[in-house]
Amino acid sequence: MRSGRAGGWLAKACYRAWQMWRALTPRPLDAADRAILTTMLPPGGRALFAAMSRHDQRHSLSVYHALRAHGHTDPELLAAALLHDSGKGGGRVRLWMRPTVVLLRAGAPRLLTWLARPSTAGTSTDMGTDTDTGVPHWRRPFYYAWHHAEIGATLAARAGLSARIVLLIRTHHDARGPAAELHAVDDAL
Repeated sequence: MRSGRAGGWLAKACYRAWQMWRALTPRPLDAADRAILTTMLPPGGRALFAAMSRHDQRHSLSVYHALRAHGHTDPELLAAALLHDSGKGGGRVRLWMRPTVVLLRAGAPRLLTWLARPSTAGTSTDMGTDTDTGVPHWRRPFYYAWHHAEIGATLAARAGLSARIVLLIRTHHDARGPAAELHAVDDAL
């Protein structure tokens, strides 16, 4: 039994190492990728996609293709797949921070929850605090990583995407929510 746990841990570690390599070496978008974006997203949605890191763009396209391979054709679900991680874009969650977030989520979830918490009312906005969130600069990547679904949904609403796409982005981490299909595919990749 003990070797089964070790094998599971080793498989997870190898998968995470492969994920990191893939994140460091994403291939650029090609004409087929750009055609998908033009077909599936309005200009505001394409701007959100463009603000994402190349790694997140590749991941979102992989989620899109996996949903298509599972027979999903709903254009709003597919658009949400392309934008589900847009809340990480614009440099909010840098690649170097992601392994830390993954390790904390697995090994110290209460610490991650504490690091990602929003600031309480009355917190001063001095030079060490982000004026958009009220979160101290050193905690900002944790905040954005933890709250990226809500942030992405807000950005999608501002970009003029439909209320349903906004809802699917907001709930893409809820296994039983409106975006359950998106969550299942996203979680598997």
